Amino acid sequence: MKLFRNYFKKPVAVKPIQSAATQEQTGNEEEYTFDVVGESFQRDHLVALIKKHNLTDVGELYTTATLKLESDNPFDPTAVMVIVEDLQVGYIPKPFSAEMTDYIKAKGGKTLQVPARVGWDKDSPQPAVGVRLKMEDF
Repeated sequence: MKLFRNYFKKPVAVKPIQSAATQEQTGNEEEYTFDVVGESFQRDHLVALIKKHNLTDVGELYTTATLKLESDNPFDPTAVMVIVEDLQVGYIPKPFSAEMTDYIKAKGGKTLQVPARVGWDKDSPQPAVGVRLKMEDF
């Protein structure tokens, strides 16, 4: 079920720079509608990802995120951490964490791999970096 589309913020039109083959693998940026929260606390991790892939001037990175249950989180026992390439980049928003926890458990585990899009303003010297997930059947 699709709970929301752009619940926290409206999408910013960004023209992807990618080949037709990459477009088939990643899909359309409008398909990445599930906003991750807490990215500002993980800015160092996100900047490291951008630099690792040498994409500073591109404005986006399509990748795979791991959603990991964090039952020992002192603020939310149903917290779901979002990890990209072994680096924490944020969390599933708290209003959806319990349902996401059930969704991940129903898929058979404590983690789940989903497509992710990391985006930033390539023209800003200190851009905010955001993460969106492609959650087709959630």
